[in-house]
Amino acid sequence: MTAQTNYTSNDFHRIRHMYRSSTGITLGHHTKDLVYNRMSQRVHASSAQDFSQYLDRLVIGDKNEWAAFTSVLGASPSCFFSDAHHFAALKQYLQALQIPGALLWSCAAGTGEEAYSMAMTAHDALGGDVRSMKILATDIDLSALSVAEDAVYTADRLRHLPRQYKEKYLVRLACREEAYQVVPEIRRMVSFLPCNLAAREWVLKGKYDAIFCRDVCDHFDVATQQELLGRMAGMLKQDGLLFLGNAEPSLVGDARFERRGDKAYALKLRLQKSGV
Repeated sequence: MTAQTNYTSNDFHRIRHMYRSSTGITLGHHTKDLVYNRMSQRVHASSAQDFSQYLDRLVIGDKNEWAAFTSVLGASPSCFFSDAHHFAALKQYLQALQIPGALLWSCAAGTGEEAYSMAMTAHDALGGDVRSMKILATDIDLSALSVAEDAVYTADRLRHLPRQYKEKYLVRLACREEAYQVVPEIRRMVSFLPCNLAAREWVLKGKYDAIFCRDVCDHFDVATQQELLGRMAGMLKQDGLLFLGNAEPSLVGDARFERRGDKAYALKLRLQKSGV
């Protein structure tokens, strides 16, 4: 029996347990087919006879394959300016700030499209005066962060990128077919760091003007979701914005926040001032 056909419920449960033990992230029961599609590539590449043998090898210990295991399960396709209304709200917010500069966080940056979209939005909003602007972009996937730092993307990743931004902030690479690189001025605005959101301590400190936490929470159980959102609320400046994706629970009715658009929320001033 080949690895492609020998994928049992026990294999899926082992993968879920191993991935949670390694990352703190819970894969939902609905991800069984997704896990198969992604993990079958690793099983084949490792020359294992089936999923069970591949997982046995992981248990024995292979650091490189463990990295590939967590990377392939955590990977998610991305593109620039996904949910464009969030970036419109961010632009309006930055233009209205009464102090120069801002501190922003993309908490599941992946291969960097979201963080660079934030940087382009900020550059445009502030008329290019971004000397005091800092964007921190974090992810658990080191291979994704490596792609993000290179900032080279194929044309299909640019399908939502406004034309004027593409012309201003990307340059076509002559040595590659339909590949573009983000210009240095925008790349310098973003710092990429590894971070496991399920960890007890995060590498980042300070108070943020805006946090993008989009399509992250479906990887965690309900209790962890609420804990994450609570920790992020504590890291926002007064009236700071929290942008959520379709995977995140709605915060309508949450006493800590007021709605500022579709899955966009501002931390209420009185709660921030009281330290709640």
